[in-house]
Amino acid sequence: MGDMGDYWRDLKPELKERKRKARDGAHEGIKSFFMKNGIEFEEGNNTIIFRTPHGTVAYYPPSQRMQHKNKWKDCSPTYCMNYVNKLRTQ
Repeated sequence: MGDMGDYWRDLKPELKERKRKARDGAHEGIKSFFMKNGIEFEEGNNTIIFRTPHGTVAYYPPSQRMQHKNKWKDCSPTYCMNYVNKLRTQ
């Protein structure tokens, strides 16, 4: 293979590791945000799960998407926190 092919083949593991660290860092940062604000949650595989009387809310930190029943929404962690608190107080 040419020089560029060898270059990218050698670089691929490092790029995958950087991407994994960034994803894990985002997950840890958002998880600490919810812990700091006193929100109870469970952890899944790159997912934060909130149990409420009105159903389960799942938040996906890498894509910042929230799911409640059949409803999907792109939202910030703050919006998700307020939504979960609203469901728990109803």
